[in-house]
Amino acid sequence: MLQYVQYFGSFLNSIIFRIYNYFIFIHMLKKIILSISSGLLFFLSWPPFSVLTFLIFFAFVPIYILEFSERSKKLSFKNFYIYVYLAFFIFNLCTTFWVKNAHFGGAVFAILCNSFFMTLVFYFYVKIKYAFQWNSSYWILPIFWIGFEYLHLNWDLSWPWLTIGNVFASHPNWVQWYSWTGVLGGTLWVLIINWLIFQFFQFPSIRKKYSLYLCASLLLPLLLSYTLYNHNSELVFDKSLKVLIVQPNIDPYSEKFSLLQETQTDLLIDLVYPRIDASLDVIVLPETFLISPIWHDEMNDNRSINKFKSILRQYPNLSIVVGGVTLELSDKEPRAKPLSQGSNQWYKVYNSALSVSNTELKIYHKSKLVPGAEQMPFQEFLYPILNDQVLQIGNSTALGNFAKQDSISLFSTFENNYLAPIICYESIYGDYVRQFINKGAELICVITNDGWWKKTSGYLQHHAYARLRAIETRRYVARSANTGISSVINHVGEVKKKIDWDMKDVLEYTIPLFNHKTFYVNYGDFIGRLCSVLSIFLLLYFFVFNKLKIKSK
Repeated sequence: MLQYVQYFGSFLNSIIFRIYNYFIFIHMLKKIILSISSGLLFFLSWPPFSVLTFLIFFAFVPIYILEFSERSKKLSFKNFYIYVYLAFFIFNLCTTFWVKNAHFGGAVFAILCNSFFMTLVFYFYVKIKYAFQWNSSYWILPIFWIGFEYLHLNWDLSWPWLTIGNVFASHPNWVQWYSWTGVLGGTLWVLIINWLIFQFFQFPSIRKKYSLYLCASLLLPLLLSYTLYNHNSELVFDKSLKVLIVQPNIDPYSEKFSLLQETQTDLLIDLVYPRIDASLDVIVLPETFLISPIWHDEMNDNRSINKFKSILRQYPNLSIVVGGVTLELSDKEPRAKPLSQGSNQWYKVYNSALSVSNTELKIYHKSKLVPGAEQMPFQEFLYPILNDQVLQIGNSTALGNFAKQDSISLFSTFENNYLAPIICYESIYGDYVRQFINKGAELICVITNDGWWKKTSGYLQHHAYARLRAIETRRYVARSANTGISSVINHVGEVKKKIDWDMKDVLEYTIPLFNHKTFYVNYGDFIGRLCSVLSIFLLLYFFVFNKLKIKSK
């Protein structure tokens, strides 16, 4: 009899254990489904999926649900943060996988680190919320998130491609008020709507009240945007520039570095010359069209530049904006390279834009460099500590080591109209671009080479982001890509004319010039600065509170 009781007890324990494991598995599966749902909602809402942009208003909701369902426990890496990381990893991987085509190591680093930084925002949000038992304090998340995005725009690991406000790049009519707030205003809008939707579905007793909040928060910004669109679409202008935008369509993997520079220049002139006449003001050519490095003091001896000047002698009112790689002798410093192994002479390499006219040759050097691909992060900070080791790492083949320009400079035309030379990656930095406008730029010239990413969503996203720069500054954008999308974008973010992927063509357009300054041009990312200060205050308050709490025990 005792044997049967023991057998039954063992069987019962086995059943209970299996039921327990089943419920543990179901609970874990629910969290995985929520994580995957969040990541996919972010991905599907992002350009180029313009039809599904509205999904961004639901993308944070699964994470809110996950956090709410675990609120009775001590949130840890195992039961919460790993699922948050999974959501952001899916978002980053699916949206920016194409970076691998240009730099595989950079893609891995960007995806893993950016997912971690986004998860870290939730870590601090949850820690502060529960430390002070502020159960209704969902306002903390927007402060930390926007503070993080502002930091991500302004440090050496900067990768703001997935700033949440960028999601509306395919819908400029929704966010005309970016001329006041910039993209960080869009981030705030998304976070508010997500929180209201979570409250609406999670708490049935308050649905009536929150349905009003939700409708107001969704519709008022849209109504404001359409009002601003109607007001700004008919702006009066008294000056214009006739611009020729060129897309040479030279494959960066098979042709760009195998064809001689002179051959590329001759092919370009054959394409452009029939379209030049006396009424033309500016020709815009893509980033690094002049791929053979040019020393600063040898500009006037460069054959390609002299071929451009021979055209300019026939058309003295014309200016040519072109990208190139330039070199300059330098002292020994973090971003310098030795002329040869063991040499005591140093030089700098720049990704540059050149303005070639009949009277002068101006140079602007790219200032916003891609971490890893174009610069070793924190070189200036590490150099006093590690000295020559920094130079060795920075000059390794794994990392780019371009120098950069520390101040804004403009190009001018024959009629003294001012252009903002924006090189590739710089065009996703609204606060940086607006500084050119503050200095007097009347037209934004974006030069880029999106062919590195091949035919992926990367070149579509990059082009779409330029539409946001047009809205923020109320300036036209003339965009020349080696290949990708070359276009003219008007001051309300509409694409007026374009050359599509893998097409060799020239685009001609008479561009209106405006000189008024928007609120955003004057004040920049004021929302980001405010949230950064509040984030620092909350973190200091949290650490002091914790220290006092430990002492009192």
